[in-house]
Amino acid sequence: MDRSPPVLAPDFRTLFESAPGLYLVLAPDLTIVAASNAYLAATMTRRDAILGRGLFEVFPDNPDDPGATGVANLRASVLRVLAHGKVDAMAVQKYDIRRPESEGGGFEERHWSPVNSPVLDEAGNIAYIIHRVEDVTDFVRLKQEGSDQHRVTEELRTRAGAMEAEIFRRAQEIQEVNAQLRTLQAELEQRVATRTTELQRANEQLRQAQKLEAVGRLAGGIAHDFNNLLSVILSYSELLLRDLGPDHASRADIEAIRSAGTRAADLTRQLLAFSRRQVLDPKIVDVNQILASVHKILVRVLGEDVDLKLLLAAGQITVRADRGQLEQVVMNLVVNARDAMPNGGRLTIETATIELDADYASQHLGVPPGTYVMLAVSDTGIGMDKATQARVFEPFFTTKGLSKGTGLGLSTVFGIVKQSGGSIWLYSEPGAGATFKIYLPHVEGPLAVTATAPATTDLAQGGETILLVEDEDQVRTVASSILRRAGYQVLEARTPAEGLRVTREHPGRIDLLLTDVVMPTMNGRQVAEQALAVRPGIKVVFMSGYTDDVVLHHGVVDEGVAFIQKPLTPDAVTRKVRQTLDTPPQG
Repeated sequence: MDRSPPVLAPDFRTLFESAPGLYLVLAPDLTIVAASNAYLAATMTRRDAILGRGLFEVFPDNPDDPGATGVANLRASVLRVLAHGKVDAMAVQKYDIRRPESEGGGFEERHWSPVNSPVLDEAGNIAYIIHRVEDVTDFVRLKQEGSDQHRVTEELRTRAGAMEAEIFRRAQEIQEVNAQLRTLQAELEQRVATRTTELQRANEQLRQAQKLEAVGRLAGGIAHDFNNLLSVILSYSELLLRDLGPDHASRADIEAIRSAGTRAADLTRQLLAFSRRQVLDPKIVDVNQILASVHKILVRVLGEDVDLKLLLAAGQITVRADRGQLEQVVMNLVVNARDAMPNGGRLTIETATIELDADYASQHLGVPPGTYVMLAVSDTGIGMDKATQARVFEPFFTTKGLSKGTGLGLSTVFGIVKQSGGSIWLYSEPGAGATFKIYLPHVEGPLAVTATAPATTDLAQGGETILLVEDEDQVRTVASSILRRAGYQVLEARTPAEGLRVTREHPGRIDLLLTDVVMPTMNGRQVAEQALAVRPGIKVVFMSGYTDDVVLHHGVVDEGVAFIQKPLTPDAVTRKVRQTLDTPPQG
């Protein structure tokens, strides 16, 4: 007699569908792929009516229950399973079931205890989700109604073991979740602290930039007014010196006036540099070449007790800048470093081509990512505290005492660098020296050829007719005097309207218009445009005490525009006028 056990047929679907539990199998997209018979019976559905359909299409919320949360809670649970690959046990849910039309339709109130479990494939990915539920509707109703305590007790006793295990498992899951929450909280607190520090640094940089911008506007306005006054002082003193013999008794006094005026002009130039309103002549220059050309001068400036080292990048490193202004930047930084090393030390000047990424840009206000040429000047001097660093670029701020400096050296550096499209950053601590790092945008192209203007002591002469438009009476008078001494016929106008009237009504030729840029009611470019409309062949020269985007773009003279920077001097005025008159018309 054969006593071998019976063989189980490998029809697992049949086994699954016949299982006594309430099971539903979902694809990762929440499509129903299988259901046990017990589940179909409990939910009053048919297998052929639900397979291949979305879970919430088959089982929507009861539209007559405005407080229904079954869909939202179940969706959140299965999404947690998909996100973490772990079992998710839900609290008892009220989830009404739609009756078949054959049984009257509508929704029947039902309560469930669901558990959603992942099924992983060989690669560890979620292949299915098993949705297991228990219908606890009767239990909930009994509990809600408070009747038949004996049945409730029996129901509780029957489920006690399963609930105890479920509670234990859920407690473990809560512990894991709490641990994850603590880790995430620590990470979040660290991120908040880091971001707060970044925001504080950015706000401080913004406040400093706004303060320097406000001071710069004030300085630029002052320099503009002073340039008009200095035009009168320098021009008349120069004209007087040309008239006086070398042994005249008053010559020394007038030379002293001219010298004081020149020093004042230097101060206004430094103010204009800080306020980014000076006129630049940017060309493609090699920073290494500039440093090599001023090396001997720097050695003399530093003295024997300071060791100068140049650490220059290989090859050319080119930027678009005004060569003279860039030399002034280097010289001012070197002088500042020398003063910070009264007992000697070491000064290092370094160049490099570097990439500033988005992370650096986010921490340094106003610096876009890109390729830059870095010029770093480092000393081993006394260093600076935070309070000094916060004011170091302000004009007239100095720690050297009233008799040892104007306080314009570093503010001039700041203005030149900013006007050249770059940025400057200071790193220093008391007793640990200081490093100034300048970043200028890197450019490619052939180097500019430096041309030297021939020296002359005579005013450039001419006999043409010039229309002079200048609203400042003293400036207009001295400019007219300069031009007449050089042989020109001068027509004076104190307002733009008067200048345009002369342009229309003067019976003879007008060869050149010399006009101030910043005037009330109309600017110099508008005057020039209307004058050209009346006299197409007239040449134009603009003059101004500071840059203005009417004829300049960020301090750079437009191509083909003749410009004289105030304060005026006889040589500068006559040379520019003669040069413009001798330039053949374009086209």
